[in-house]
Amino acid sequence: MRNIKSILTIILILTFANIYANKDRIERPKSFKFIFENNEIVTLNSSDTSLGTYCNEIVNRKRKLIEAQLTYETGEIITAKYNGKNWTSIIISYKEKNVFVPKKTLKKITEINFSTLNLVWSSDNEIAFYSSYFMLEFDLGTIKSFNKLPQLNINFEKMKFTNCVIWKQVDKNSRQWSEF
Repeated sequence: MRNIKSILTIILILTFANIYANKDRIERPKSFKFIFENNEIVTLNSSDTSLGTYCNEIVNRKRKLIEAQLTYETGEIITAKYNGKNWTSIIISYKEKNVFVPKKTLKKITEINFSTLNLVWSSDNEIAFYSSYFMLEFDLGTIKSFNKLPQLNINFEKMKFTNCVIWKQVDKNSRQWSEF
């Protein structure tokens, strides 16, 4: 009887350990710094009620953004630069390390809804840069289908860009992905 209890206890522990093995950590920005064409600088916290308004005005081009800096609780900083026509760079930084989104991919990105820009990585690490993989995910802010915006995932493995995937809502309860 003792052996059965021990075996069941071990199975129970292994079962619960497996549940958490593949969970991703999702980090939302804690602060946003927007630099606009007229040299206006706006700094917002994630809890500011005006954040959604600024992000919508950026997507709809009512405000002409030059640069956005998003700072995360874990220390990562995402800097996106825009020349009025195209994104010129998206850099993810942590301390002295930088990772870049390739120019070929930048040319395809039309809009970034900054209020939805999340950093996602394996929960095995406290910091995205120490994880074997991480990704940026955000809404593109273009056509709404079934009240959901297309979502772009920019994927990195071992601190190098791997690919981009776009997710589109195709039905009320389903999404479809394709290479970007």
